[in-house]
Amino acid sequence: MHPSQSASTRSINLRMVAISAISFFFGIQLKTLQDLFSNSVARDTKSVRDAWDPSNSVARDAKSAHKARDQGRMRDRDERRKREKKAPLPSSDENYDDFEPLPWTLPQPTPVRNKTSEEFMEDYIAAKRKHNIPLPWEEEEKYAEKKVSLPLPIIALNFPKSATLTMSAYFSCGGLTTYHTSTQNGRIAICMLENHLHGTPPMNGCDTKRPRVGSRYGDEVPVDFISDIGLQGPPCYYASVHDGGLENIAKHYPNATILLVIRDAKSLYNSMKGWGSIIVRLKKYCGFDGKLHDGENMEYWRNMYDSLPKRREEEYCVNFYHAHTQKIREFAMSHLSMTYVEAELENKDIGTILQKYTKVSPECVMNCHPGPFWVKKHNTTSKCHPIGQNPAELKNDQPLKDEDDEGDNSDGGNADSGDGSDDEIEDDIGDENGKT
Repeated sequence: MHPSQSASTRSINLRMVAISAISFFFGIQLKTLQDLFSNSVARDTKSVRDAWDPSNSVARDAKSAHKARDQGRMRDRDERRKREKKAPLPSSDENYDDFEPLPWTLPQPTPVRNKTSEEFMEDYIAAKRKHNIPLPWEEEEKYAEKKVSLPLPIIALNFPKSATLTMSAYFSCGGLTTYHTSTQNGRIAICMLENHLHGTPPMNGCDTKRPRVGSRYGDEVPVDFISDIGLQGPPCYYASVHDGGLENIAKHYPNATILLVIRDAKSLYNSMKGWGSIIVRLKKYCGFDGKLHDGENMEYWRNMYDSLPKRREEEYCVNFYHAHTQKIREFAMSHLSMTYVEAELENKDIGTILQKYTKVSPECVMNCHPGPFWVKKHNTTSKCHPIGQNPAELKNDQPLKDEDDEGDNSDGGNADSGDGSDDEIEDDIGDENGKT
């Protein structure tokens, strides 16, 4: 072999040895790295698995500690919210710590008290014709483009538990903007009370409705209809009972409509008796037993109340209710520039009767039951249902009287025909098709 070839062969062999050595060295390092990484992943996986293992006491303790911290934060948040209590709404009973009951007047019996609603409406219509005062429901051309054939606003003077929610749903179905019990600023009754005390229009501050968040309505709209406008306190206010209440309505709304839907007085008493503490409050805070004021009118009612045994409280309430109806009828007859509509809730033709005056479909007369208790009891999502489709009626297979199956009013507070809570205001804006 040539010497130069021998040297070349040795050089190649050395390079191969060097490459082999380097490859071996890096192979060892790569294996080590793989082992280290695999062990790390295994440890992490085991750690995670152990953390979810119910038998792992360390994990349980850590979880308990985490839960305790969360509960502590929630308690702190709740305490903070209590300390940061929101200011009451403008028309809230929380603004009245002490309130002197207002004087009230109801008339002694006259024959007008004994008339049915249909009989009285005949007399009322005859009186309007005698004085050449147009009847709105006969002015077809004037109200052709209107949703109802009545002047607005419509103020319902129904007593609690006598279709206040039903009438709100009825006119809402007819396309009107309605408020029941409360506005977005609080109770209607308190709004009207404050206006009464200041001599301002009764619905000032509670006569418009702001659009709800996300609503397709952009601007405030006027309120067309209000109902459940009384409050048994404290404070107590009923425009149809307290002195000057009706006169204040007539003064500021001389062309408005007064609506009164009446019930059988004994049925109304039984309904009110089963609705929280409403009757107790009517006596305690309103003095509707005649015991908080002096005067000839109060003496008449006080003597009537005292002369009846306690078990006959129903008789006093029946007389009181009839006197309330009489007062409103007499007011309607002496204020013929206003429009008055009256109907009886128990009349099977009430839908047709109301349609005659309002042009709203009889199908808009619903069977309504206020309060969350009733909704929960019958596993429904609505307080109002078409006649014959009330879930309680279907369950019992027998007809129910309107607003008469609400059960217990658990709050024991200002229970009315609506719950009146700020988070569940009964108000609606009807659309162009008369739906809500």
